Amino acid sequence: MKNLNRHIPRIPPPNPGRMMKHWRVLCEEIGERRAGSKNEKRTADYLQKQFLELGLSSVAAEEFPCITVEKSEVLLKVKTPKGFRKIPGRALVGAPSTFGTKEISTEMVWVEMPEQASRLFQKNLRGKIVVLFGPLPNDVGLHRKLVSLAPAAVIHVDDRLPFDWQKDDGVYPEWTRRYGMPPMISIPYRVAWDLKKLGCNEAKIRVRVQQREGISQNVVAEIPGSNPKLPLIQVSAHHDTQCNTVGADDNASGVIGLLELAALLKNSRPLRTIRFISFGTEEQLSVGAAHYVKTHRKDLSRICAVLNLDGISSVLGHNYLFRGGQPEFGSTLVRLLAENGLDVKETNILSPYGDHFPFSVYGIPSMTLSRPNLHFFMSWKHHSLHDTLDEVSVEAAAKIIRALAGVISSLAAREKWPFARGLPRDQAVETRKLARDLFGMNV
Repeated sequence: MKNLNRHIPRIPPPNPGRMMKHWRVLCEEIGERRAGSKNEKRTADYLQKQFLELGLSSVAAEEFPCITVEKSEVLLKVKTPKGFRKIPGRALVGAPSTFGTKEISTEMVWVEMPEQASRLFQKNLRGKIVVLFGPLPNDVGLHRKLVSLAPAAVIHVDDRLPFDWQKDDGVYPEWTRRYGMPPMISIPYRVAWDLKKLGCNEAKIRVRVQQREGISQNVVAEIPGSNPKLPLIQVSAHHDTQCNTVGADDNASGVIGLLELAALLKNSRPLRTIRFISFGTEEQLSVGAAHYVKTHRKDLSRICAVLNLDGISSVLGHNYLFRGGQPEFGSTLVRLLAENGLDVKETNILSPYGDHFPFSVYGIPSMTLSRPNLHFFMSWKHHSLHDTLDEVSVEAAAKIIRALAGVISSLAAREKWPFARGLPRDQAVETRKLARDLFGMNV
């Protein structure tokens, strides 16, 4: 019987010193890499340079428009039994300023999401401050209802992060463009807890946001395969951060993973081309990945799998594989990763918040490999000042990189592909809905 697979070369182990060198450049020399900023551009330039020095082919930065925050200021004072208290708050990227130039003094309406939304969103909320405890509306109808009620502002309290420090976040760009968006800010969980315990229901707020259209970049490079007619393997991560964080884990760790995988595989002489992409503007709902899919739609049939890295350096955590594709795609990756020394838990829960999602919309077997450390697939450092090099594990990241290098090397040597394209029935309908509602993608 003819052997359909080439000899799989021995892949060297990851180099922790080289990884830490890249990590320090991204997090200490460059720092915060918010979308459309000079620092994000510096990062894209650095990645191109590294790929070129490794000898990769087709190295390029593909530019696309994005929203960039130049400045934001939140003034929030909540009335307590001892008088007005100043509360820390951050404006959500993509949300507008409050109306007028002065503070708005108004009632606070507390809404526990999602169970109270359908009832309390029927009330008169015009000019009031709505405090959402729990998830922001992820249903288009609910969001449009909230916008139509014209609140003065919305305060979000993320119930997945029960801490006393601030985190940054953003809103869905497609919803802002199509339906509008009220002014939105976030405050720390423990701060909101204390305010609710005190029975606070009156506040003064002023939000000033300066945003403009900026330019972000997707950085692309390839290790050419000896048979360019075979569909290629794509490996990806994102290099931008939220505001006010250096994003050592989210997602400098994934970018270091890309660079290290490129270094380990550059001499592997694969049968299939291995394409590396570092996406920009992921933190505004995978804008870079969605743009890439839209502009390269005619070439998507050339991609046989997307392997995405996002947050892989948690000191203590769980290795999760978020799968968009047929069950045999997930089971094959779980088996191959285990054979290369990494145990992972696969889930078919749809995750539109990873850069694999826009590709899975078109039936490309796609996954994000991540290492969260809280329930709901979260990290305690999420989008905060705590996501620093002091809180990452080079050993944890290296273990994931080593296993994935073995998987990629094995798959890239295969002439016969081990799993089919397309989505299973339990994912297809919801994937199309999310693609349409959140990304404006017509599939």
